[in-house]
Amino acid sequence: MKNHQFIGSNMDFIGFSVSLLCAVHCIALPIFLSIVPLTGLQFLDHIWIEYSIILASFIIASYALIHGYYKHHQKPLAMTVVVVGFILIVTGHFLQDEWKEIMLTSSGGVVIAIAHLLNWKHIKQANTMFPECLDQDKSK
Repeated sequence: MKNHQFIGSNMDFIGFSVSLLCAVHCIALPIFLSIVPLTGLQFLDHIWIEYSIILASFIIASYALIHGYYKHHQKPLAMTVVVVGFILIVTGHFLQDEWKEIMLTSSGGVVIAIAHLLNWKHIKQANTMFPECLDQDKSK
């Protein structure tokens, strides 16, 4: 695998995936639970499942974006975008209107995924300009 590929053990790919999972969860769960109430999957609507996904997304985003910023590119755009994403999610949780909550939280998940893509792009550009930053596997 090449070091510039997005898919792999890359923390931005993992963060991107968790963030999109969060967005899909926010959008699809209300529809899914209303269509198939007898499937036994109502546990997916539990608040702790949602909080666990948000916490995992926050931990992964914090690690990936802070690492990318300090070790590779020093560009604040991805960190700014991820903050906006988490603000959307938190704001959505305080709204009483279910559709506004769904729209804000799912948008927040997508925005966080975009932040991971930006971070990955900045790291890739920095590694192209400064190839000594690449983590090269010496065993290959």
